Amino acid sequence: MKTLLRRLCREQDGQTLYLVAASMVVILGMAALSIDIGFAMHAQRELQANTDAAASAGGTAMPNPIYNSTTNVQSVVDLYSGQTSSDYNFHNDLKITGVSVSFACVSSSTYPTYNLPACNESVNGSYGTCTSSGASTGCNLIKVVETAQEPTFFAKIFGFGALNLTATSIASAAGNAVPYHIMLVLDTTASMQSTSDPGCLAAKPNNSYTAEQCAQMGAQTLLGSLAPCLSGQTCTNSGITPVDEVGLMVFPGACYTKTLTSGKCPQTPTPALSNTTQTPWASDDYTCSSNPPDPPPSPYNNDPEYLVLPFQTNYRTTDNTLGLNTSSDLAESIGANTWVATDTSNNCGMPGYGGEGTFYAGAIVAAQTYLVNNHTPNVQDIMILLSDGDATASSTEMAGSTQQQVSSGQIAGMNGHLFSATAECTQAVNAATWAKTPWTQSNGISTQTEIYSISYGSENAGCTSGENVPAIAGNPANTPCATMASIASSPLSKYFYKVTQTGQSGSCQGGAPTQKLDQVFNVIAGYLQSSRLVPASFTSATWN
Repeated sequence: MKTLLRRLCREQDGQTLYLVAASMVVILGMAALSIDIGFAMHAQRELQANTDAAASAGGTAMPNPIYNSTTNVQSVVDLYSGQTSSDYNFHNDLKITGVSVSFACVSSSTYPTYNLPACNESVNGSYGTCTSSGASTGCNLIKVVETAQEPTFFAKIFGFGALNLTATSIASAAGNAVPYHIMLVLDTTASMQSTSDPGCLAAKPNNSYTAEQCAQMGAQTLLGSLAPCLSGQTCTNSGITPVDEVGLMVFPGACYTKTLTSGKCPQTPTPALSNTTQTPWASDDYTCSSNPPDPPPSPYNNDPEYLVLPFQTNYRTTDNTLGLNTSSDLAESIGANTWVATDTSNNCGMPGYGGEGTFYAGAIVAAQTYLVNNHTPNVQDIMILLSDGDATASSTEMAGSTQQQVSSGQIAGMNGHLFSATAECTQAVNAATWAKTPWTQSNGISTQTEIYSISYGSENAGCTSGENVPAIAGNPANTPCATMASIASSPLSKYFYKVTQTGQSGSCQGGAPTQKLDQVFNVIAGYLQSSRLVPASFTSATWN
């Protein structure tokens, strides 16, 4: 017996089994907790994005006379909170348990960097004393707090069935709007006309529209929230003071002359590079008239005219008018009042005439060139690019010999001063990088264009040969999705929007958590109407 006990004490065979078993418990426990923590971090980011969107929407609504009480502003906040399945930003994996809203008034002079409207200021309504009885009574800050529960997977073993999450966002009320120069750049390739999206509008999910119509109705949503001229002025009169000026470009560009050769744009040895000049085919050609016909497109190196309309300020009759001025060229070009039963204006909007493949870089260069050439001090330049396509224009569609104002030294992938039929996605990303580069005004002050990129059903596979577009925000390298995300300014949560066309498979990743196309333009309008997020640590306010 003593010999057996002595052997057992000295014997080491099999002891690793006990160590492995004990270690496996620890390792599996750590792995399980890592999974739960990862899901919780993802949920926290989703919750914060929802809260930021809700606060921005609430700040935009505060001075609007149709939202004349706390309750009405609360309804706007709720719509963007993602709490219920009918809300914007709803996520199945995020159970939001509460949304609270409070208001405050702080001195705009004490905090000048927050761009706050002054309390008691008349902006689209009458301000009084900031009290809890009404959001439009003088408050200039809104605070939104959202709470959520994230169920755990493995932490239940340790008694944690769910994690309680909280996100806080504070935004300023809209009011002291920074003037904007906005260039809308819309895709009018054939795919925008041949596809339909019955779910592009949050308010009318049962109607079916082409992707082109959806894009134009989104633009209408944006114009309905901007300020064309100073409050109290009639924006259709001459001599007004412009505030938010909006221009319109499309791609492919139209023919630069109405003198056609066999129904096509002529190619001349040295056509003048003027694709930031309004095409002679615009703007009244987009009013349902069959005479003149739709403008024919021009190859991307054949001096196409991208500009449909220069900056406009008459798209609404006054700053306080809710509807668009349907007799304005801009409203006509984006089909204001069209596709609805009450339409009497017969504004057909731009056709998705196609004829050329998708190529972003030329339109981006033209838009930035126009913004720089027409820049004025104390104005923020904005480019909004919307596309559904893959940048794969053929060599024929890239034909022409017009020397571009940019070169391969500025936009990699080009063929000298000509756009290339290869590396088309790379040229788009590099053109956007060029456009976003800060530049110095004549007064010595630096400025920079902000680019909003809207991927409307773009593919997550494609592009041409020779690409060098890195993966971004979960989108594979050298794909249209990665291209559209890379075009946007930073952060992507503000400037990049991915919307899947209803009924189509595949979707880009990352960016703002939006679902409907008109919602995208509502969110962008919220940013542009100077409802600015301020630090959530802001404590110098009494919240009502």
